[in-house]
Amino acid sequence: MPRPSLLLNAGKQQPRLKGVRRALAMALVKDNKKPRPDTTLFPCLYLYFFFSVSVLPSTYTFTPIQTMPLAGFKSSAIIDELTAVLNSFSAEERKKEVTKTKAVYAFEVTNSDGQKHYFVVDLKQAGKVTDGTTEAAAAKGQPKPDISITLTDETFVKISEGKTTAAGEFMSGKVKIKGNMMLGMKLEPLLKRFKGLAAKLPATPAPAAAPAAAAPAAAAAEPIAVEGYQGSAIIAQINKTLGSDDAKREALLKKTNAVFQIDLNGPAGIKSWVLNLKPGASASDAVLVGTAQKNNKTAGVTLTLKDSDFVDLASGKITGQSAFMGGKLKTKGNMMLALKLENVLKAAKPAAKL
Repeated sequence: MPRPSLLLNAGKQQPRLKGVRRALAMALVKDNKKPRPDTTLFPCLYLYFFFSVSVLPSTYTFTPIQTMPLAGFKSSAIIDELTAVLNSFSAEERKKEVTKTKAVYAFEVTNSDGQKHYFVVDLKQAGKVTDGTTEAAAAKGQPKPDISITLTDETFVKISEGKTTAAGEFMSGKVKIKGNMMLGMKLEPLLKRFKGLAAKLPATPAPAAAPAAAAPAAAAAEPIAVEGYQGSAIIAQINKTLGSDDAKREALLKKTNAVFQIDLNGPAGIKSWVLNLKPGASASDAVLVGTAQKNNKTAGVTLTLKDSDFVDLASGKITGQSAFMGGKLKTKGNMMLALKLENVLKAAKPAAKL
């Protein structure tokens, strides 16, 4: 369900509206004050909104609302900043902004769990922000976008923070643009400008805290070993080896210095694990369940193979090179790092129970 974006608040009541409101009230009342849907109502509604919004825009202000971060989307904080700044503008400032930008941006953002959310930023007409779980919901009541940008939640945040550029991410394929390409190049300075304006806004008082509830029980850690995947037992053994000897773990991390994502194709499809084997990784952070993106890691190489082939690789029946040449192993990223995995498997092999 879309979150609220911009709210209109009336200023002082205007005398010229009294007649319109009286006509509206009379149209709604008949026979014991029951509403009646006749044609008299519609011109009254039109007049009411015409005089309220069109004729007297200076008597209305956009009031800042308290926005809540959208669960699972870090980039929602960027949209909240845009909304807060637009809320703070006077009617004249808003008009100046839309005259300056003259663009409607539509964003399709995908988070680490594969969920999509849509945002539309109208800096062409009304100067407002809408969002929704579908493209149609986000675009409702908004002008047609001049540019549609598709990107991941992580990429959107990096662009906003200046850690990367929209042009660079577009060239790498992480950002897809449909519409006016030149507006895409203006995205970074636009976000930077609004970020600076947001920093100058007075802090919004936090809502009163609800009575403290009992803390929920901590969620149980997802098991590394998965039924039906023999290779997961090997990965669990690696985790046990790394956790049992700090000196051995640090030596192996220093020697390996890489992050692996291992995708095993088994009876329930592909399941993923991450071996975070960079110096400084703790015992609890060295082996993780799920993809690298889910665990906020960047894999140097991703290896995809059948569960049974991974078992053969760990047991020494096949080598990484022969598995790759035979089409049993697919890699994405730095292929040279894949060769280091065999050393990791050997380090855990003495204690492995296959």
